[in-house]
Amino acid sequence: MPNLMFLRILPFIGALICMLLAIVFAAMVGKKNRGTPRMVEISNAIFVGSRAYLNQQARIMAIFFIVLEILFGIMVIFGYLQWPSLPAFATGMGFSLLIGYIGMWISTTSNSRVTYAAQKKGLGEAMNIAFTAAAASGLLLGTVALFDTAFWFNILYWFYNRSIPDPALAMENVVNILITFTIGASFAAFFMRTGGGIFTKAADMGADYVGKVESGLAEDDYRNPATIADNVGDNVGDVGGMKADSLESWVGAIIATEFLGFLAFKGSQLMVNSIILPMIISTAGAIASILAIFIIKLIVSRYRENATVSKLTATTLAGLLITVLAIVILSYFTVRYILGPDYNFLFWSSLGGVLAGFLIGLFTLIYTDSRYRPTRNISESAKSGPATLVVNGLAYGMESTLLPALTVIGVMLFSFYISRGSSDIKMGLYGVSLSAVSMLAVTPFAITIDVYGPIADNSGGIASMTELPPEVRRTTDKLDAVGNTTAAIGKGLLIGSAAITALALGQSYFSKIELLNLQVLLDFMKDPKILAGLFTGVMLPFLFTSLLIGAVGRAADKVVVEARRQIKDIMSGKSKGDPKTFITIVTRAAQRGIIAPGIMIFAIPVIVGILLGPGGVVALIIGTLLSGFAQAIFMANAGGAMDNAKKKIEEEGRSNTPEHAASVIGDTVGDPLKDTAGPSMNILIKLISVVAIETAVLVTDLSGRLFHF
Repeated sequence: MPNLMFLRILPFIGALICMLLAIVFAAMVGKKNRGTPRMVEISNAIFVGSRAYLNQQARIMAIFFIVLEILFGIMVIFGYLQWPSLPAFATGMGFSLLIGYIGMWISTTSNSRVTYAAQKKGLGEAMNIAFTAAAASGLLLGTVALFDTAFWFNILYWFYNRSIPDPALAMENVVNILITFTIGASFAAFFMRTGGGIFTKAADMGADYVGKVESGLAEDDYRNPATIADNVGDNVGDVGGMKADSLESWVGAIIATEFLGFLAFKGSQLMVNSIILPMIISTAGAIASILAIFIIKLIVSRYRENATVSKLTATTLAGLLITVLAIVILSYFTVRYILGPDYNFLFWSSLGGVLAGFLIGLFTLIYTDSRYRPTRNISESAKSGPATLVVNGLAYGMESTLLPALTVIGVMLFSFYISRGSSDIKMGLYGVSLSAVSMLAVTPFAITIDVYGPIADNSGGIASMTELPPEVRRTTDKLDAVGNTTAAIGKGLLIGSAAITALALGQSYFSKIELLNLQVLLDFMKDPKILAGLFTGVMLPFLFTSLLIGAVGRAADKVVVEARRQIKDIMSGKSKGDPKTFITIVTRAAQRGIIAPGIMIFAIPVIVGILLGPGGVVALIIGTLLSGFAQAIFMANAGGAMDNAKKKIEEEGRSNTPEHAASVIGDTVGDPLKDTAGPSMNILIKLISVVAIETAVLVTDLSGRLFHF
C-alpha cells in the first residue's frame, strides 16, 4: 500500500513549485524595460481601468455572496448541509477572484514591455516576454487549484476521521462538503467570465465599428478613444475571466471524481486512495506543464534573431504535445502506484481523456485558423458583402460542432467500458470522470498559451496608440497571430472538458439521489416530468445566450453613440477624447447584464426540483449539458473564424476596402458569440449540476412535502 501521508502532501509540493516558478517568471518580466513614458502611461491606464472594473464587480459579487451564505446557513441549521460548507464556499469564490486580480496585474504590467521589446529587439524577444508573463499566470492557476483542493481535503479528512469512527461515513461527509467549494469557484467564474465578456465585447464592437467602418481608422488608432476600454476588456474578460473559468472547470472535475471514487471504492481499503488519485494526476499535469514551458522558453530564446509566426506557432503546438505526452507517462505510474496493478484499466480511461482534449484543440484550430478551408472561405465571401460572410461564418460554426461532439461521445463510451462499467456502473462512471481530470491536467499550459493572446493584443494596441513605426505594429500583429492560434486551442480544451466535467457532476447528482440503479433509472424515464425537465434544460442555454448577447448589444449601442461623438470632436480638434467615459458605460452594462442570469442560475435547479422532483432535475442537467455544449462549440468557432477572416484580410493589405468593412461587421457579430455567450455556456452547464447536487436532499424533501408525487 502506498504511503497515504506522502500522497496527501504531494499536491502541496506541486503547488509550492508552481508558486515559486510563477514568482520567478513574474520577476523576470518585471526586470524588462517598460518602454517610453507614453507606453507606460497607456499601460497604466489599462491597468487602472481593469482594476476599477474588477473592484466594481467584486462589490456585486459580495452582495450575492452574502445572500448565498445566508441561504446555506439556513440549510445548515435544518440539517441539509454541514457547517464547513460555509467556509468552503467562501474560499472557492475568494481564490477565483484572487487569481483574476493577479492575472490582470501580470498582463497589464507586461504589455508595454512586450511593445518595447518588439520595437527594439524584434519578434523573438517580444514573444519571450509575453510567453513568460503568461506562464506566470498559468502556474499561478496551478498553485491555487492544487493547494485549495488539497487543503480542504486534508482539513476535512483530519476533522471527520477524528469525530466519526466509520471511515466510509467520514469520507462521505468530506466529499459532500467539497462540492460546496466547487459552487464557490463556479459562482466567481460565472460573474468574472460573463461580466468580463459583456464588458470586453461591448467595447470592442463599438471601437471596431465606429473606428474602422465609419471613420476608416486603423486598429487601435490613437484617435479612437474607445480603444482603451477595448484593451481593458481583453484583461478583465480574456485573462481574469478565463482564469476563473479554468479554475472552476479544473477543481470541478477533481471534486466530482473524488465523489465518484468514493462511491466506486466505498468500504474498500483503496477508498481514500481513489479520492486522492485525481489530485495526484492534476499535480502530474502541473509538472508536465512546467517541463513544456521551459522547453518552449529554451527554443524561443534561440529564435530571437530569426523568429517567424510559423516557427513560434509550431513551437507552441509542440509544447502542448510535450505536455500531453508527459501527462500520459506520469499518469501510468500514478495509477499503478496509488491503486495497484489490478486497476491499470483506469490508466486507459485517463489516456482517453488526454487524447480527447488534444483532438478537440486541433479540431478548434482547423475551424478557426486562417490557414485552413473554413476561415479562408469566410474571408473570400467578404467580396459579396457582410451578409454572406456572416452566413458562412455561422454555417461553419454549426458544422464545427460535429467532430468535438463525436470525440466527447467516443471518450465517454471508451472510458466507461474500459473501466468495466458494463459490470460495475460506479467504476465505469469513475473512469469517465478520471478522463475529465486528465483532460484538464493540461490546464496550466493551456492557460499559458491562452493568456499569451491578450498580452500580445494589448502590446499591439500600445504600439498603435503611441504612434510607433508601422513595422512595430506588424511585429506585434505577428505575436497576435500566434496568440489567436493558441487561444483557439485553449478554448477548445475548456469547452470539451466542460462537457465531460458536467457529465461527471451530473453522475454525482444521480448518485446523490440514488439513481445509479439501472432499473430505478428506467422507471424514472417513464415519468412525464422527465420530458418537462429536459425541455427546460434545452431551453436554458438559449435563454442565457439571449440575455448575455442582449446586454452586449445594448452596451455597444451606447459605445457607438459616444464613439461617434468623441471621434467627430477629435477629428475637428475640439477635444482629445475621454476613454474613461467608455469604461464607465461598459462597466455599468456588465454589472446590470449579469444580475438576472446570476439569480436564475441558482434558482432554476431548485425551482425545477420542487415542481418536477428529482427526475426533473436529472432531465434538466442532461438537457442543459447537451444544448449548452453544442452552443458553446458553435459560438466559439463561428466567432473565432470570423475574427480570423478579418485578420487575414488585414494581413493581405486589404484594409479600408469594402471586403475589410464586411469582415469587421462579421467580426462584431462573432465577438459576443466567442467571448461572451460561448464561454458562459461552460460555466452554466457545470453550475446547474453543482447547485443541483448541493440542494438535492432539500429539493427531494420539499418536492415530496408540497406535491406528494
